[in-house]
Amino acid sequence: MLWETMIQWAPVVLRKCFDAVWQVTLPWMITILLLMLLRPFLLRRYSVKCYLNCMRIMMGLLIMSMTAYSGNAYWQIPGPDVLLSHELEVSSAQREEMPVEAPASGENLAQQQETSVMQTQSQQQTTETPVPTAKPGKQTLPELYQIWAVGMALFLLFHLVQYGRMQWYLHKGREKITDPVLLESYQQFHKEMPILIRKPRIYCHRGLPSSICVGLFRKTIYVDTQDRDLEEMKWVLRHELYHCDNGDMLGRWVFLVAQSMHWFNPLMYWLIDQLEWSTELECDAKVVDGADLQARKAYSMAILNSIREGNRKRARLSTAFVENRQTLEKRLEAIVDMQQKKPGRIISFLVTGMVIFCFTFVGCTPVESQQTTEAVQTDLTRELYNARTPYIGGASDVGKILGLLSLPNGLTYHEEGMELFTDEGSPFGAKQHLMFTEATTEAEKQALLSNTDQLERNAYLFLALVDNADFLEYKIQDTPTTESVTFHFDRQMAEKYYGDIDLRSFTSDFDTFAAFVEELNILFDCPFTETLETAGRKNWVENYQTAMELVQNISAEMPLQGDFAAWADQMRQSENYAQLVALGGDALIYCLMQMPGGTDTESYVTMLAADELAYGSRRDGVSFDETPEEWYQVYCALDSQYAVPFYKGLEQEYAQMPEAEYLSLSKEAARSRVTSKETAVQAVYKALSAYEEEDTLNGHELVVFAPLIMDVAETEDTLQVCCVVGDDRYRMNRVGNQGYCLLNEGGSRVPARLDFVKEQGEWKLEEIHWAKDGSGYAPSIKEMAPNEEVAQKMIGFDGKDMTCLLYDNLIQYMNVTDTSYMVYDMGYKTEDLQQELCQFILLA
Repeated sequence: MLWETMIQWAPVVLRKCFDAVWQVTLPWMITILLLMLLRPFLLRRYSVKCYLNCMRIMMGLLIMSMTAYSGNAYWQIPGPDVLLSHELEVSSAQREEMPVEAPASGENLAQQQETSVMQTQSQQQTTETPVPTAKPGKQTLPELYQIWAVGMALFLLFHLVQYGRMQWYLHKGREKITDPVLLESYQQFHKEMPILIRKPRIYCHRGLPSSICVGLFRKTIYVDTQDRDLEEMKWVLRHELYHCDNGDMLGRWVFLVAQSMHWFNPLMYWLIDQLEWSTELECDAKVVDGADLQARKAYSMAILNSIREGNRKRARLSTAFVENRQTLEKRLEAIVDMQQKKPGRIISFLVTGMVIFCFTFVGCTPVESQQTTEAVQTDLTRELYNARTPYIGGASDVGKILGLLSLPNGLTYHEEGMELFTDEGSPFGAKQHLMFTEATTEAEKQALLSNTDQLERNAYLFLALVDNADFLEYKIQDTPTTESVTFHFDRQMAEKYYGDIDLRSFTSDFDTFAAFVEELNILFDCPFTETLETAGRKNWVENYQTAMELVQNISAEMPLQGDFAAWADQMRQSENYAQLVALGGDALIYCLMQMPGGTDTESYVTMLAADELAYGSRRDGVSFDETPEEWYQVYCALDSQYAVPFYKGLEQEYAQMPEAEYLSLSKEAARSRVTSKETAVQAVYKALSAYEEEDTLNGHELVVFAPLIMDVAETEDTLQVCCVVGDDRYRMNRVGNQGYCLLNEGGSRVPARLDFVKEQGEWKLEEIHWAKDGSGYAPSIKEMAPNEEVAQKMIGFDGKDMTCLLYDNLIQYMNVTDTSYMVYDMGYKTEDLQQELCQFILLA
């Protein structure tokens, strides 16, 4: 079963590789053509090392671009399958869904309707195991990526077989060197090359037409005779040792793999020939470096004598002492050329820039609008930071700050302008006079008067930028009900968000101030620009619910009975099933969350749909010989990522994490984080880790837990902690092109009291007292609590605090494990709670 599933995945992996190769083909051809134009100039003015480095840089960037290619481009290059089969393109477009990604400044988690979708900051998530998407069940033309894969396999097979035959031939006919003078010369040459840590072996093979160097990890030099003139042999040995010193064998393996992936590109063959020829020229240049004309002629004669002994026969993955006769003339000219040439370091940088430009221009997603938005906000933040002033009495400076702070739509400046309060003995501050615009309706006026978030945001920025200001007031003239309304904001009001932190400390440097501005924009939901978006896909909940209804309808209309294969094939022809599969990844999420299921009709419908959505093809009904539970086990067996326990084994990593301050997290929740440095808190986490039995979880389960601590009573030998223990249980699965996701399966919130005793300097759990009948049984909570005040806190705990704390712990878990998952939370949340949680997660 596992083997069959791996076979189903092979086309998906090959197609992704082919797509990456195809998308970089055009910029790669442009780059090679540019090099062909520059070749005569480079070889005439600069050293051969410069020319060789340019080609090595090109090859390295080619491999990097294929690995990191994002799938989007300024030039959208249609693939061969699309060019040959328009029907395949249309069908794929109708059946595949692409998720909407949101711009993130940190770990993003947003709730939409009755759910939340979270994704941590990452440099963009790279899924280790490609996940297939839905493909049409019938195609009119063959998949050309299969032809590419066969060509690549044949290309590699040909050269590997050739290399293997050569190695067998060399091993069979080799003999040890017996000439002591030759061995002494070889030893001396090796000492002159300190880079070679391990001396290459040397043998004689009289069946070779010339000397060669082979071996990737254990390099070996073979000379074709021991009877050659000693002076000529020295030239030969020095040349082959430089091949070893340069690492040319590793380079040839890398070039072979790259060429095999681009076997269809004729320009690649020209580039490989140039690379091999240039490596010989580079070794020649090192051999004759500093030699006079007479020595260069002697080296040239050694090459000519080697040619006279016979034609060259060598495998691809070796280095030979001679080149073919077509390039011999240019090679000999380069050897005797004593003209000093430039090293060409600047040219190498220019070529690197040229290659990067070609690949970037074709392989990147346009981000002009996003960059423009970020630039606008950054420029305004910079202007505010530069406008900071120590004195409230500077009218021009204060006026500039107030002018930079944007007003809500519908408000504008009143003719009275601003007032400054600078009398000694009274609080220093400013008052800004505002009025409604003519276009503002009565309803909009009432809304502006009831929501002062943007004005409050402006006030805190003002108090951070003006050192000796104590307050800021906004007076709105001519309101619908009275002549004017004044809104007062002072430093004491900011304490509910920042506690004892002085707002002026946020202007210590620009980066700190920019972070402060971003926090306020999120906290009050009023960015400097109108482009801030929440994360998540707004329609996934609706699709999830639609998938549930479709599965139920299918099960009701076509219950499982009789022959399974016939039922499966008939069921998958229904309209409801077609609609289910068309939902794509959202339907796969629903199906996976029903796994492993049972043996009822709904379980088998979800198994068949999940199989088609996950693997991108539809199997015949007769090929299904597993239950839904067995199918899910095989599906999970292919995972390359596994979830490590939330707490056990990560204690040190959490201890080293800094304790961040979030504006919308209560003091109780902030104290209860998994990154808390408080000994009592860590003792509770350790006890809960044992209680949750994290050791028994498999790699597809994750339990995130947190104690919302209400009271801590500590003596020298005892510790008593009253808290509300919350946990969220997640299942980790691959979900389409979103990669690995965490699917929330539910959780619990139960008040508890944990009793500890001290043993050998550490707190050891003695007993956990849980609230009876869950969290709603007040008498048992009052019985365990030390007093009425703590009992009331445990009974009426804030559900939002607990949810934020659990989300924060999940974010810290992904930070310390260096992972990035999309999280689907199916728990019910009111619309107001969703908005509050969105705000917290953006801040976190």
